[in-house]
Amino acid sequence: MDELSFLERLKPHLAGRSGKLVIGAGDDDAAAWREPDGSYTIASCDTSVEGVHFDLDRQDPTDVGWRALCFALGDLAAKGARPTYCMVSLSLPVSWTAETAGGVYGGLAELAREVGLKLVGGDTTRAPHDASLTLMLLGSTWVEPKARASVRAGWSVGVTGPLGAASLAWTRPRPRLQFGARLAAAGLCSGDISDGLVRELDKFAAAAGVGATLRLNDVPLAGGASAQAAIVNGEEVELLCCGPAPLPAGVQVVGQLTSGGGVVVLDADGAEVQLAGRGYDHLSS
Repeated sequence: MDELSFLERLKPHLAGRSGKLVIGAGDDDAAAWREPDGSYTIASCDTSVEGVHFDLDRQDPTDVGWRALCFALGDLAAKGARPTYCMVSLSLPVSWTAETAGGVYGGLAELAREVGLKLVGGDTTRAPHDASLTLMLLGSTWVEPKARASVRAGWSVGVTGPLGAASLAWTRPRPRLQFGARLAAAGLCSGDISDGLVRELDKFAAAAGVGATLRLNDVPLAGGASAQAAIVNGEEVELLCCGPAPLPAGVQVVGQLTSGGGVVVLDADGAEVQLAGRGYDHLSS
């Protein structure tokens, strides 16, 4: 079972959009509700698992904490939210020392201070084998967030910066919070690319009942990255955004939403590119 199919099975048990809940379960990677003062709270949850998302044999514990928070913040950035509070749940295997756990928290705290986020508690428990780190994040915005289903055929697709840096061992990326706020203020619908550009476009297409064409040669690349790897690799901090042309300054247009037919990647001659994969799937990868 892939992730999208599994989420469809869960939807009947979860709260959908209604009343003050403007983004409900299954609408996006974050939930959102309207507060009495007219602002919006954005909430998301993200888990990093040892051996899947990080490896302490080759990563410093502080980098593990930093990266976990950075990628979790992508969901808030995509909705234009300012980070406010975070709760941390850490499951510890017997192989971890107090210094390892302290290092992970140190990395979390370092990035949290940089972005104005408060770590306000959480939970710790014993893990039988590998560690897991779960972050529950809250953010705030005065701009009503847009869910993936709000996009329309004919809109342009853009990205906020070069892709492919994850494959080049970029240890301390930074979330695109300010850029995300600017995109939301401009009325665009955005998503983070932590599971890969093609995978994120697949999610937009499924939610809105549209298709998309992605022009491979227009995708901006980090130095040394290959184009095909850049559009399917995960752990990207950049954002995908969709909206009527023209898109805001600083956004690289890489494709267009269509009336149907799924997400198709085209080369410079307009021929379809056959991909070995479509990105990271949390259940089948």
